[in-house]
Amino acid sequence: MKTDEIRIAIIDDEQTWSKVIANVVTEYGYTVAWVAHTFEEAIIKLNGKDYDLILLDINLDNNISGTELGKMIHSFYKKPFIFITSNLDPHTLKAAIEAKPSAYLTKPFQQASLIGTLQSAINNFNDNIQPGLASTGDSDMFFVKQGLKYKKIHWANIVYLRSEDNYTVIFNSIDGNEYYVRSTLTKTMNHIIPTSLQDAFIQVNRAEAVNLKFVLEVTTDEIKTAFKAIVLTKTFAGSLRKVMNLIE
Repeated sequence: MKTDEIRIAIIDDEQTWSKVIANVVTEYGYTVAWVAHTFEEAIIKLNGKDYDLILLDINLDNNISGTELGKMIHSFYKKPFIFITSNLDPHTLKAAIEAKPSAYLTKPFQQASLIGTLQSAINNFNDNIQPGLASTGDSDMFFVKQGLKYKKIHWANIVYLRSEDNYTVIFNSIDGNEYYVRSTLTKTMNHIIPTSLQDAFIQVNRAEAVNLKFVLEVTTDEIKTAFKAIVLTKTFAGSLRKVMNLIE
């Protein structure tokens, strides 16, 4: 499976609707990770963690188990999910809000509405990434918008970061492309990169940071990777030498 494929899990007790949803997301370039039709089946598959986002029927099994499952996804699995519903009574609405879904979708829906909601949920999940998230789930990755869909990128594959105004440009070694993250370089390094990988990145000049695993050579004023040579300034050279245990 390609690393940039976004895997969608579908949890809906109506098999007709689950097939419709699966066909639409596949048509738009996403991958259906799995489909579950009951609460119990969903729990088993959720524990497998082979998915990035969940489409969840709020009235699963014709009761409130959909909202309870949503609360579990938010609290324990730390994945973005979308509630799908055909009707929301006040009691169910209250329970749905408490579950903190990334978005809502009402049946019946048009293809454009489903894909738009899917993209919105991914975007909302990105905007709410918090420090320490890396300790759970698959949080060593994030999503960036590419055309009409989102691309999944793993932080471990990022070669360097570069500051451009209020954005951080990231270079992905897998496809050789640069992407923009709506965050300053400082915020990206301290709060968006998962804590388990923050030590892998070190700032080497005022505007750039590099992933140490991609460093091939270090000179007095330059760092070389297989993709690009990056300027090393005196202000940051000491920290780099200490981290890399460079001997003069």
